[in-house]
Amino acid sequence: MLRARVPTRIRGLAAGLPRRVWVLLAVALILRVAVVAGFTLYTPVTLDPADFSRTGLSIAQGHGYPDTNRAPGGGPSAFRPPAYPVFLAAVYAVAGQEAPPAARLVESLLGTLSVGLIGLIALRIWGRRVGVMALGIAAVAPPLVVLSTALISESLFVPLMLAAVAAVLEGRRSRHTLRWAIFTGVLVGLAELTRTNAFVLLVPLAYALWAIPRPRFGRTLLRPAALIAAAVLTVAPWTVRNWFVLHHFVPVSTEIGYTLAGTYNLASRQDHHWPAVWKEAEHGASVEYSPIIFNASIHRWDEATLDDNLLSTAIADIRKDPPYMLTAAAWNTVRMFHLGELDFGVANLRDTGIPKIPAWLEVSGFYMLGLLALVGLSTRRVRRAPWWLWLVPVLLASTVFVTGFIRFRSGIDPFLVLLAALGVVHMLDRRTARSERRTAAGPPGGGPTGDRDLAPAAVGTTAVGPPRGR
Repeated sequence: MLRARVPTRIRGLAAGLPRRVWVLLAVALILRVAVVAGFTLYTPVTLDPADFSRTGLSIAQGHGYPDTNRAPGGGPSAFRPPAYPVFLAAVYAVAGQEAPPAARLVESLLGTLSVGLIGLIALRIWGRRVGVMALGIAAVAPPLVVLSTALISESLFVPLMLAAVAAVLEGRRSRHTLRWAIFTGVLVGLAELTRTNAFVLLVPLAYALWAIPRPRFGRTLLRPAALIAAAVLTVAPWTVRNWFVLHHFVPVSTEIGYTLAGTYNLASRQDHHWPAVWKEAEHGASVEYSPIIFNASIHRWDEATLDDNLLSTAIADIRKDPPYMLTAAAWNTVRMFHLGELDFGVANLRDTGIPKIPAWLEVSGFYMLGLLALVGLSTRRVRRAPWWLWLVPVLLASTVFVTGFIRFRSGIDPFLVLLAALGVVHMLDRRTARSERRTAAGPPGGGPTGDRDLAPAAVGTTAVGPPRGR
């Protein structure tokens, strides 16, 4: 029943879309395909994109999730959350080979889907005018265009996250709120299987379903409980797989210790060029992790054991100097939002498979988006949105305590687009209001003479007074 109703609702929304919406969606797709065709189609995959591609190819060839390439002891792996590699595997299975160019082109479609979801969210909260404006900005904003075509998991995470937010908004309007809660939970679960920080979405979305502002629904814990249960059940098969394969309780990924160790180490603290920057401590970038690497090699640790030791050492580092978390967050905020260290931003984008020209387009385009978002933040319309909506990007921004990589801003940019749309509409309204005031005031030196001259004729009389022009 749920599967039947949700697609029906989606088809109903699509059927009522005006032509300009389809035009904007076409523009969004064309721009993304153009970036792929012009810059990234045959860009060599390295680092994270290469590992994602390796994992996807192994699944596509029927070998399943490949063994670890990180732990000295070898064995099974759960380092990469499975959803994005499975997406790549589906593309590679259709292509018949490892085909990153084909994956990037499919990601252009996912990016266009994200544009549509941004417009839908704005429509549901602020109405059609802001919805179309948000759609237009999302279609052409360089950060969204460029980042949505990179061979990274955020290409899948962003549409899943936006779909979850849109589903909650639909659920708050629907009689079938419980069904929408379950559907939202599945989306959050899939997002968690894509990015390990997606669990933070449960807080604002569960609250949104609990605090529905309609008396006939009341405030019940059933809806948020259904959301959380659906998310847990979506993730559970992968967790069970990890238990039997790794013999450890690993809910999604073994990357947590590795990730924390990259920031909370002596080498990052002492880096004067890029303070508190993330480094691969696992590969010996910081001396205090050397004993862990040595023991891992001698005792042939598996991936889960290595991650547990990295995590313990990173937590000990945090406890030793808690204020350093604020230092790391400050510097990573500067990097992630291009407030400085632009060389880091371009280099970081290059590491995710984005060449220099589109990287600079992303950086420069972000400033216009950010300025418009600041304007939107100062408008009255922003208060019409429920507070839980803005909690989503705030919680996603918590990654600054660990890293300032630009790709991790991908989930925040759609909310900047919403604010930017409010800013543009506000400026257009002010321009219209000024124009109307000038029209009402008439030409300098008097009122609207056209009305004064026509008034006597309208009642069939002759104007009385001295002749004009003398």
